[in-house]
Amino acid sequence: MATTTIALTQPAYERLKKQKLPGESFSDVVLREIPEPLETAGEILDYFQSHPVPQANPKRREAMLAGRGRRSNRRPMAKAGRL
Repeated sequence: MATTTIALTQPAYERLKKQKLPGESFSDVVLREIPEPLETAGEILDYFQSHPVPQANPKRREAMLAGRGRRSNRRPMAKAGRL
């Protein structure tokens, strides 16, 4: 199989590496995470009928829930006409 070398920034490489499962190549990750574009409603329907809903990542869910309810330290916006 032919290969092509690509350049990634370090943050892009780290993000791709986190998605890699044991035994997977980076090509496997790209093909899994970036599907072929779907152009018609029929293609979209066929895709979702043949691909199961991906499993939720428990670590990402915990991080999302931990971030809920936090308040920002931003000042309230001034009302129009008053500074």
